[in-house]
Amino acid sequence: MIEREAAVRLVEEELAREDRKWSALGVDTKRTVVTDVEEHELVWIVRWQSEVFARTGNPGDMLVGVGPYLVDRVDGGLHSIGVLSARGGDWEDDYRARIRGRPVRTAVDDLHDEIREIGAAQSRMHAVRALRQRLPVLSPAQAVAYTDALLGGAPPAHLVSIAVGQLVEPIDPVLTVRTVRRGDPVPSRCRPRGHAPPPGGRSPG
Repeated sequence: MIEREAAVRLVEEELAREDRKWSALGVDTKRTVVTDVEEHELVWIVRWQSEVFARTGNPGDMLVGVGPYLVDRVDGGLHSIGVLSARGGDWEDDYRARIRGRPVRTAVDDLHDEIREIGAAQSRMHAVRALRQRLPVLSPAQAVAYTDALLGGAPPAHLVSIAVGQLVEPIDPVLTVRTVRRGDPVPSRCRPRGHAPPPGGRSPG
């Protein structure tokens, strides 16, 4: 597990790299420092600002529009989010689903539960009609196939993708999590439930 001090150190190293990068390009920038750390179930939320603002509190020295860094509490991965996402908490579902690999419940899951309940309480055809009412883009044959699959187990991916397109609003790219540096592989015996190995690789153990 990544402790608070390690998270701060990771962000300080990233801030120093950014400062050096812009200085090498001849850009006059304000030196930046960590100003606050908040504990979250998934990450350490590390906020930062210009060193001068941190010292004086003068609004004229504040960097505007900078969101915090996120340090994964399991693998130490370093990520960043924008101000709007940080303020509204919109980053959390994206982080759970895309970074941690955890399932996130959506309107499609609610629909599946509803259709299964109708099929169990009433009849298969009632369930088909209910599905067609919720997803009129489905042809009759697709609605029957979708319903039969739901009542018998898991529906086919191509039909689920239709439901997702109709019922799940895509996340605004402005609100998503940006990965700065991937974390270290976590042995499976140490990995919390719902923490997937990093994409493209497999954790040892």
